Amino acid sequence: MEEAAKYNCIIIDDEYLARKLVADYISKIEHLKLVDSFDSPIRAIDTIAKGNIDIIFTDIEMSDMTGIDFIRNLSIPYRPIVVFITAYPQYAVQGFEIDAVEYLLKPVSFTRFVKAVNKITNILKIKHKLKIFENNQVTEFQQPVDKKDFIIIKTERKIIKLPHNEIFFIEGALEYVTFQTQDKKIMGLFSLKKLEEDLPANKFMRIHKSYIVALDKITEINGNQIRVGKFTIHVSKTMRPKLLNAFSNR
Repeated sequence: MEEAAKYNCIIIDDEYLARKLVADYISKIEHLKLVDSFDSPIRAIDTIAKGNIDIIFTDIEMSDMTGIDFIRNLSIPYRPIVVFITAYPQYAVQGFEIDAVEYLLKPVSFTRFVKAVNKITNILKIKHKLKIFENNQVTEFQQPVDKKDFIIIKTERKIIKLPHNEIFFIEGALEYVTFQTQDKKIMGLFSLKKLEEDLPANKFMRIHKSYIVALDKITEINGNQIRVGKFTIHVSKTMRPKLLNAFSNR
């Protein structure tokens, strides 16, 4: 039987008892491994930079730097999954804006912690399988995207050729994205920023930190929401004027 994968974790919290509680919870979950714990975000930088940390459990209010500022400014090729553990519910929106996967309020029960870990584990399993599949593919598909009118998507079990004109919008989450067509979703391991650079600018636009939309599929703009076929998605305030101009001039 194949041994279950273990995911490397670190804890960042300036309260000793809080670190001890999370460490105790981690020790009870077989597929988690606590690499280290830190009383300051700054002291965790070297460990994170090594690139083998899968999950960061971090507090928000800390003496030298907030957890949100630390994660927002964390610049590494592979960013671990982030879980905020805090006594302050008012930071939840900011936490999710920088792609935290979970936001746990102190005192965290073990049941709630396990629920969060199950969600994280599912995401990590998907990412792991997609990366394996990505690494095993032949190089014949690795052509510059801007010279094609389609995207090659390597999923867990197959390779899909998706024409640009079938894409309604692309939604980003962590290191993978979901391509939404008229009747299906296709998940692939892509950077939303790289797709924004590669896709033709006269056909696609980044309208939100989480969305790229096909301009010819937009049927309605209503405040900070747009209709893309039968779907409704959000547009950011900063991108709305640019979108309105592109929509009006099509």
